[in-house]
Amino acid sequence: MPSQVSVLMDWFNATIAGSAIWSGIGLGAAILMGIFAIFLMVKAIVAAIGLISTSLASRKRRSTQGFGIAISPLAGPRGTGQTKAIIAALETHLEKFTFGSPFEIVRAPRIRAKGGKGLRAVATRWLEQSSTDLILWGLRPRGKNVPSEVEVLSLGGSLPPSDAMHSFGVLPFITAQNKETTAPAIAYLVARALQPGLSDGTAFKPDKLAPVAEILMGCLTNGDQLPERTQQTLETDFCSMALALETEDHLSRVVELRRKRLAGDTALHPSDEVQARIDLGRALLQQSKANFDPVRVREAMDHLKIAVERLKTDHILRLAQATNMAVQQGQAMLSNRKRFSVTGGSTL
Repeated sequence: MPSQVSVLMDWFNATIAGSAIWSGIGLGAAILMGIFAIFLMVKAIVAAIGLISTSLASRKRRSTQGFGIAISPLAGPRGTGQTKAIIAALETHLEKFTFGSPFEIVRAPRIRAKGGKGLRAVATRWLEQSSTDLILWGLRPRGKNVPSEVEVLSLGGSLPPSDAMHSFGVLPFITAQNKETTAPAIAYLVARALQPGLSDGTAFKPDKLAPVAEILMGCLTNGDQLPERTQQTLETDFCSMALALETEDHLSRVVELRRKRLAGDTALHPSDEVQARIDLGRALLQQSKANFDPVRVREAMDHLKIAVERLKTDHILRLAQATNMAVQQGQAMLSNRKRFSVTGGSTL
């Protein structure tokens, strides 16, 4: 047996160890093992840094005064860069829409869970733990300048975290070339989620609304840099504010925007069409108060009549009408004592 081992060792030394080819293979294997070990080490370091950053991000707000906004890193390609751009946009422009209220931006950890309900449950718990009013998370789809798909949980000013309002949306892709338009638009959309009343032109005093309306009009002037959905949201909110402000300049802008929207090649959702016609009709009528024009008034009435016809098919409105008729019927029955006495009911 020892002689066989000796022969095998002699063969190995002569054939394998002394071969340049096998020596090269061994060297290559050693290099690959070294690279793999370095990869594992780097991966462990990155994971450790991620845990540390998540731990730091999971802190509570420094102060509970004003609004707390939590931004979770966007998943997907270029998500990190867009997350930083969104935070920078909020730091620069959000104060224009909070009317002097202080705010704090908190870097939230990445929201991880299975399914939409799981994600919302994790986000709700984080709202409770961090004492923030809003948390935003989402995904960066593949593609150059494709809008980010985001979800938001907002307390809407006074709701408990368990009743937070959930919404889906898109945010424009921010670049160095378009940030003058996209950054204030994103800040407004976040402020709108924080304060739902911001989209209602009658919710704030005109001196507060006027600067906001001008910012929105500036964004709409370069609307080709914004997703279609964002353009429609900003346009609808601007029209609501402009109709409340009632200046000739604002009314003219409403007429221009809404005529262009209705004349576009893209078919509008029924609710969007109704809103556009109502805004246009109201703007034309308000213009006619100062300078009566029968042609303008007839155009306004045409748009409003079409809007009324469209609304008649709305399920919610029909349900409200049926409910109102039932209430009126009940009131009539209560006011008719003879009816109660004839049917055996008690009189009041």
